[in-house]
Amino acid sequence: MDFVDTSGTRYQLTETTEAPAPAKKTPVGPWIVGGLVIVGGLAWMASSSPQRDNPVNPDLKAWIEEALDPNTSRDRLWQLLDHPEEEVRRALLDNPNVVPTKEDGSLNTYFFSKLACEFPEKVANHPLFVLHALIEPTQEMELVVVEEGKRTRDPGLIEQLLTSWGPNSWPLRRAIALNPNTPEHILRILGNHNTESNLAVLEEVARNQNTPVDLLRILGNEATESEWSVRQRVAENPNTPVDLLRLLSNEQTESNCLLRNIAYKSLADRDLLRTSI
Repeated sequence: MDFVDTSGTRYQLTETTEAPAPAKKTPVGPWIVGGLVIVGGLAWMASSSPQRDNPVNPDLKAWIEEALDPNTSRDRLWQLLDHPEEEVRRALLDNPNVVPTKEDGSLNTYFFSKLACEFPEKVANHPLFVLHALIEPTQEMELVVVEEGKRTRDPGLIEQLLTSWGPNSWPLRRAIALNPNTPEHILRILGNHNTESNLAVLEEVARNQNTPVDLLRILGNEATESEWSVRQRVAENPNTPVDLLRLLSNEQTESNCLLRNIAYKSLADRDLLRTSI
C-alpha cells in the first residue's frame, strides 16, 4: 500500500505478521519429577527380577515320599497318620502296606479304617476296598465298611453296603442310620420294627434329621414303640413336630419321667412354653 506525505514524497508500506509469543511452559515441580523417577525405577526392578514359582516345601515332599515308601516302618506310618499336612495323610492310602496281612493270612484293616474316617470317598474307590468289601467281601473289612457307611455321600454305595453287609452287621446298619446322606427309603427300612429289631439302629433313625415326620411319629408313640430311649431320640430331633413334643412331655401320654423332661426342654429351646402344655 502507497502513502504520500505533505512534501509530496511517496512511500510504499508493506504489511508484516508478528510472530506469536512462545507459549509459557508449565513448570514441573521437583516432586513430580522425583515421583516419575521412583515409579520408573520400581517398574524396571519388577521387570528385571526373575519370576519364580513358590517351590514345594522340601520337608513336605520328603514326608509324602516317606508315606509312600513300602519300606517305611509300621510305627512310622502310624505317626504320619497324625501328620498336620493333609497331603501326607492322604498319601498313606497309596502305600502298599496300608492293609498288611497278618501271620494267619487275614487282613489287618484297622489302619485302613482310620483313613476311611477322613477320606471316605478315596477309600471307597481304593482297589482293596472294592475287592474285599464289594466284590469278594472279607469279614476283616467290616471296620472299614462301617466307617464308609457312616460317612459316604454316595447313596448307591450306601444301598450296596446295606444289601451285602447289612443283614449280618448291625454296626453297619447303625452307621447307615446316622449318616445324613442316607436316602429316605433306607431310613424307613431301618426304622421299621418289622425289619429292624436292634435298638441302637432304631435310636439312630430317630435321631437322624432326614427321617420323615410320619416315621418320627411312629417311633415317638409309646403305643407303638416300647423303648423309651428311642422316643428320647425323637424328642431330641429338631424336626420333631410340636404336637408330638407336647405328647412326649405330658404325663397323661408319656409314662417315662426322664423322657418327659427331655421333651419339655426341647419345647423350651424352641420358646414354645408360653402356651400351656
